[in-house]
Amino acid sequence: MLKKSLIGVSLTVALLAGILYLPSFDHIRNFMAWGKHSIFDFRTHPTRHIENGDAPQVWPHDSLYNKIELPDSLLAKIDSNNTHAFLVIQDGKILYEKYFDGYTKDSISGSFSAAKSIISMLVGIGVSEGKIKSLDEPVGNYVPHFKEGDLAKIRIKDLLTMSSGTNYKESDQSYMGLSAKMYYADDQEYVVNLMEVKEPAGVNWEYRSGDTQVLGLVVEKAFGKNISELTSEYFMKPMGAENDAKWLLDGESKHEKAFCCFNGVARDYARFGELMRTNGKWKDKQIVPEDYMKVATSPASYLKDPTEGGKPVDYYGYQFWVFNHSGFSIPTMNGLFGQYVYTIREKNAIIVRLGETKVVKHVHHFQPENFTYIDAALSILK
Repeated sequence: MLKKSLIGVSLTVALLAGILYLPSFDHIRNFMAWGKHSIFDFRTHPTRHIENGDAPQVWPHDSLYNKIELPDSLLAKIDSNNTHAFLVIQDGKILYEKYFDGYTKDSISGSFSAAKSIISMLVGIGVSEGKIKSLDEPVGNYVPHFKEGDLAKIRIKDLLTMSSGTNYKESDQSYMGLSAKMYYADDQEYVVNLMEVKEPAGVNWEYRSGDTQVLGLVVEKAFGKNISELTSEYFMKPMGAENDAKWLLDGESKHEKAFCCFNGVARDYARFGELMRTNGKWKDKQIVPEDYMKVATSPASYLKDPTEGGKPVDYYGYQFWVFNHSGFSIPTMNGLFGQYVYTIREKNAIIVRLGETKVVKHVHHFQPENFTYIDAALSILK
């Protein structure tokens, strides 16, 4: 009888283990292996290497480099909020640079959703090179699942502006929700194929990481290359990134997690801030089309915000956030747990904040800490 019981237990365990390899449950297996999401997931998740080209264009130091001190009250807030890197660049030179808790200029950190802005810029490049015909082109021209039914009405522009109208729910934190599957599943394309239409596209704004993942598949198809290769080719090498980077992949290393997972160092995040500041230009090279960047970093005000009574959207463009503070309109790359790249064009300034933080109640879709980081930068900018 004991032998039969052991056989029964073994078969049950084998069956359960087998279930975790099915597409519906593989994300649970990966969650058990990788653990809860953090900015250090590049240490445990599958990744793809992003080459910098070994020709770094090092940011020069300003003559006042680290000579102007932040007000004690603001520095205390920054330090107490698990900040790892705080960097302020003005007129192309590093004015202030501080790392915390053992981090250095060479420490890699995850971006979470700040990476969405990189995908947007690749879309802009795709249009300028004719690889993508138009932002009004149906997504189904690139992603087969979006050829079906009402999904066929969704345009690339609708994905860029988070107005696809699909059933992807960012706030769904259940183990079987699309959000969990998107981060932990073996194949991003399988998860995208679970997306369905909930409401008409191009009307209401709703933050959906799923929209960006679909954009990632569009980019892959349009260029015929993976996102890491494209990031190296169009950004890291021509901008002279100081370090190589990594992009997280799905469980079977098929696709980059386009919605979240570039991993780099603070000084290289600042290079993307420079593209925001200059509307796509790095020194004498126009990397992303100027007209595209101007629209991308401006609010898609034709959309409605259901969370605020249908008011026009005044905070989101093409995968870039935009918020107003101290009289400035500030385009932003924004990632979970406080990964931020800001640009203040009137000051020729770029601000980078990387680290960890607690997610608290948003103020008009923004974490309140954003205002602390901008105030800190403004206190030392010339």
